[in-house]
Amino acid sequence: MKKLIMILLAATFVSVAAFADHPKGMGVGLVAGGNFGSGGAATDIGLSLKLPSMPIFWAARLSLNADYFGLGVTGDKYMIDKMLFKEGSFKLDWYAGLGGYANLGFGNSDANASLGARLPIGLSWHITREFELWLGIAPSLGLSLLPEFNFPDWFIPGELGLRIWLK
Repeated sequence: MKKLIMILLAATFVSVAAFADHPKGMGVGLVAGGNFGSGGAATDIGLSLKLPSMPIFWAARLSLNADYFGLGVTGDKYMIDKMLFKEGSFKLDWYAGLGGYANLGFGNSDANASLGARLPIGLSWHITREFELWLGIAPSLGLSLLPEFNFPDWFIPGELGLRIWLK
């Protein structure tokens, strides 16, 4: 089991040649989402970051409600990033990749922690060279570490984001 986890984590962060259709600069933006899975349903809001020196799309997320506070980090490598449709100045891309997640939350009297792999799939609309709007899902499978060890920990998040590309 430990070997499988290490292989999944290594695959998540290893760079593989990709068909790149995103700008080469730094991208920063906002992302909002929700998910449904083995732990129930939740919503979150966060920040996205793409550094030019690294092929990973990062997001840091915050989830709040009356009795829960959660933080999460995701990192995704787009293995496929291609143009789906172009008409005049309208350009719609699609992407699919491999990523990882780590979550930590506190609610009532319990703390929870989980980590695992995710498969981001979505659409990306480059409104202009500087602005990108995206919509995606990222089926996720991993381990719940707290309050007790549990496998599988699965969920399907959906996300909507707006990213600004800086040169």
